[in-house]
Amino acid sequence: MIDLVPRHQLGYVLPVLVADCVQYQFYRTFPPDCLLVCNPLDLKSFSPEGVDEALAPFDPAIDFLIGRKVDRITQGGIPISALAGRTRIRKLLDDAQARTSIPITADFEETIEAIQSFGIKRVAVAAKWDDRLMAGVADYLRDAGIETVGTCAEVHSAAQVVAINPQDGVDMALALGRKAFADNPSADGLLLAGGAWLSLQAVPILEAEFGKPVITNPTATYWAALKQFGRAPIQQGLGQLLDSLHQGSNT
Repeated sequence: MIDLVPRHQLGYVLPVLVADCVQYQFYRTFPPDCLLVCNPLDLKSFSPEGVDEALAPFDPAIDFLIGRKVDRITQGGIPISALAGRTRIRKLLDDAQARTSIPITADFEETIEAIQSFGIKRVAVAAKWDDRLMAGVADYLRDAGIETVGTCAEVHSAAQVVAINPQDGVDMALALGRKAFADNPSADGLLLAGGAWLSLQAVPILEAEFGKPVITNPTATYWAALKQFGRAPIQQGLGQLLDSLHQGSNT
């Protein structure tokens, strides 16, 4: 008889109501006995006020995932973290962690861990956001000891980001990533930031072209969760970060 009960469950606090590319990329990366359990916030605007509104139900979202007995919980959305600031986000995570033994983190924290795993000190950033949000990303990285040497962005509102279709997301990720690398040759790697586009498709292409690591926040989340679970992605060729898990995993 087929056993459909998941072996591992990743709890994910979505920053927005719709995040199909996050879910799609999860199921193209994880073994089929892993489940993504989402609880959405409703980030309507890339602004401090929008972040405050979105974070209002943060604790109930975490408590829901704790009640589901997932194996790990990630607060998703670099815009939420960058506009809230690292001090506030880490306080939220610490308060939530005090209520459970389930590991709780944020995708920006996982992204920092992934960047540091390569020994990267100087990073270029490509994303779909305005100058204020990009500055918040640089500030968050600086707090972790990572220098942003340059950015490349195409401004989108929160609603426009959610509406990007998969092929347009791939094309944009490639264009912004190539420009970020070309304009910032001193960068040790690239942060291709944001979850609401099919950025995973662009990662191995950009790494092959420029010979440097490319990290996205979804892939950092997947990498951290798979590492905790002792698993590996279902296929190789998804980029240096995820491919590193094919050594020493239980698959």
